[in-house]
Amino acid sequence: MRFERVLSRTGLTVALSLALTPAVFSVGPAIESRFFPVVSGVKVEAVEKVDDGVAFYVAFDKVRQCKFLGVAWYLGAERVGIEFEPGHNLYPLTRPVGDQYAGPWLVRNVTSLEGTTAVAIHSCHPLWETVTPFYSGT
Repeated sequence: MRFERVLSRTGLTVALSLALTPAVFSVGPAIESRFFPVVSGVKVEAVEKVDDGVAFYVAFDKVRQCKFLGVAWYLGAERVGIEFEPGHNLYPLTRPVGDQYAGPWLVRNVTSLEGTTAVAIHSCHPLWETVTPFYSGT
């Protein structure tokens, strides 16, 4: 009798785990992005219109130690190119936690940052990529 009770509890635990797995993977990234962002307090500074687009510097606070994968910049629904420190052969690095200052960055094929948005993409764990809202030029 005791063995059957343990088996049924184990079966119930396994069944619930399997049933909840899709929910975790569909809702988890959105919850993490909203409540556990990787960067915060983004300030775009020294914005300058150049031939290729708009160049600027950016200050932000990195609040979680996650591996940097990239920044995706959008003009409406269209993704536009971004170049970190144009003319240099440097790749964006994973920065330590704390206050950061970077640039110049160049967003190509735009005349201003108004109407643009950006997200930062990081790898914080092996389950999914963490996408944090980075900039909104509204």
